[in-house]
Amino acid sequence: MLLVVAHPTIGAALATLLGMEARYEVVRVQSLDQAEAALKHWRPDAALVDGLLLKVGPAPRIEAPSYVLSGSAADGQGLVRRLPDARGWLRKDATAEELRAAIDAVLTTPARGPRRRTLATASAVALSILAIVAAFTWAWAVR
Repeated sequence: MLLVVAHPTIGAALATLLGMEARYEVVRVQSLDQAEAALKHWRPDAALVDGLLLKVGPAPRIEAPSYVLSGSAADGQGLVRRLPDARGWLRKDATAEELRAAIDAVLTTPARGPRRRTLATASAVALSILAIVAAFTWAWAVR
């Protein structure tokens, strides 16, 4: 989880909330430049970006689902367009449950992925069983 928040107290509070359950690896930075530097070496699964930073500088190229942190709906909805993979906005004073729900919504694997994996696994098992049956049938016929 990339957390881009300029205000030290708000950033620390959000990082603490996110880290309490040890469900997310949180990398916290205080500027868009620091975010760009972090993104050169690490790809987050999701990001929370302070809307105030988006107002004053170019949006970082975060290749992950993102939320804009804002104090108002009008600002949040307007700034969402600045991030390529923004999923919406959250209040800066969001509760731990609101943060968790938003983050978990973007971290949840789409239904198509597991179904494809399950189908591939089932196909591999079926082919293996057919190969074993064919080998036993051939061995029995050769006797």
